[in-house]
Amino acid sequence: MTQNVIIIGAGAVGMTVATFLSRHTDHHIRVFSSDTHTAYSQCGMPFALGSQLFNLTDLIVKPRNALIEMGIDLHLKTRVNNINVNSQKVITKDGAFTYDFLVIATGSIPFIPPIPGNDLDGVYTLHTLSDGMKIEKALNNSTTAVIIGAGSIGSELAACLIKRGIKVTLIGSMPQILPSILDPDMALIVRQHLSSQGIRVITGTRVGHINSNEGTCVGSVTAGDELLPADIVIITTGVKPLVDLALDAGFDIGLKGGIVTDKYLRVKFNGKFLNNIYAGGECAQVKHLVTNSPVLIHSGAAARRMARVIGTNITQKTSTLATYPPTLHPNVIAMEDLTAGSVGITSQTASKHDIYVVSGSSKGYTKAGYYPGASPLHIKLIFSDMQLVGAQVVAAEGVKERIDALSLAIRMGATIDDLLKWETSYAPPVSMVIDPVTIAAEDRKKKM
Repeated sequence: MTQNVIIIGAGAVGMTVATFLSRHTDHHIRVFSSDTHTAYSQCGMPFALGSQLFNLTDLIVKPRNALIEMGIDLHLKTRVNNINVNSQKVITKDGAFTYDFLVIATGSIPFIPPIPGNDLDGVYTLHTLSDGMKIEKALNNSTTAVIIGAGSIGSELAACLIKRGIKVTLIGSMPQILPSILDPDMALIVRQHLSSQGIRVITGTRVGHINSNEGTCVGSVTAGDELLPADIVIITTGVKPLVDLALDAGFDIGLKGGIVTDKYLRVKFNGKFLNNIYAGGECAQVKHLVTNSPVLIHSGAAARRMARVIGTNITQKTSTLATYPPTLHPNVIAMEDLTAGSVGITSQTASKHDIYVVSGSSKGYTKAGYYPGASPLHIKLIFSDMQLVGAQVVAAEGVKERIDALSLAIRMGATIDDLLKWETSYAPPVSMVIDPVTIAAEDRKKKM
C-alpha cells in the first residue's frame, strides 16, 4: 500500500531515509528542509576549505535533480511551522500536508556563546554548506584567523587553514583541547602537534570580546589579557539539537536536549512511543552502551545507521522492527599529519558517572622501528574492573583501524585477558611485531 511519508530535514538521516524508501517502496516521499542545499557531507567541509585537491561543491553527494528523478518531492528553503499529531499533518507556508509516517531529522544548530561582537561581519560558524561557501570567500582576503572552540571541528579546521598560509589561533575555554573525546594526556600530544605546525593554541581561556576594525568588520579578538588580530573569526563551540518544532508539537525532550527515542527510534508523545513517527540524527537522544545514559551523536556514520533502521521500520516488510543498539560513539578526527580517535568512555566521563576505571598506556610506532617513516603511535585503554570500556589512539596512521577493532572489542565485552590473547598481524612497513594495543593491555595488567 502506498503511504505518505514526510521527512523534516534533508541532512544525512533525512536524505538516506528518503533514498532508501524510494528504492524499496512505492511510498510518496516528501522532504522539507530550511537549508539551501541537500545531500552533502558536513564532515568534509574543513578539509575542502584547506584543500587544493577538491572544493566545497564536490561535497554534494547527490544533486537536487538526481533526487527529484528518484521520485522524491523535495522542498528546500521551506520551514515546517507546526506538527499536528492528532490530524497527522505538518504545516508550512505552502499549506498543510498529511502523513502516514513522519521522520524528524532536523539536526542541530551551532551553539554561539554570548560574546560581544559575535554579530560582526567576518564572524562565522561552520555548519551548513552555505556557511562553508561564505568562509571560503572570506578566506581569500584573510591572513589571520581566530577559531573559537577547540573541539573536533575547530582542531581539524585549524590544521587545514594553516596549510593555506593563514596565521591561525585556536582558543578553547576548557583546560585541554578535544575534551569530549580525549583524556588530558592524549590531548596534549595533539596540542603539541598543532603547535608544531605553527598554530597558536590557547586553552583555559574564554573570549571576552570580538572587536571591530572601527567599522562593522571584525579586526581582533580579546582573549584573557591578549588582543589577537583577526581578519576572520570562526566559532566552533559545538552544536545543540534543533528540537523547537518537536517541543512545540508535544514530543518528549530528554535531559541532553534531544528528542526521546526508543530502540526502534520511535518518538515519545504523552508518555507513549508512537508507531508512525521516528527521529534520528543530531536531534535525537540514544543510549550509551557503557554508561546506559542518554547521549547525542554527531557522526555521519551513525546518521546512516539510524536512517537504515528508520527506513526499514517504515517499509514494514519484516515481522519485527529493526533496532538501533546502544552506542559507543567511535570518533576519528584528522589533522593533516596526525589522527586522533576514541571509542567508549574517557576517564573524565567515567568520573562523571561514578565508574571506577584504571587505564593502561603505551607508546609504539606505526611501523617497525627501523623502517623509514616510522612515527609514534600512542594508545590508552580504559578498563572498569577487568573489562574494556574505552580506548584512545593518536598517531599519523593506523588510528581508524584500531578504533574500529577496539569498538567491536568493547561491544563484545572484551577483558584484559582477551586483549592479551589477541593475535595481531605483522609486516615491517605497517606495524610493530607486538602491537601497541597489547603493550597497553600489559601495562594495565601490571597495575592490578
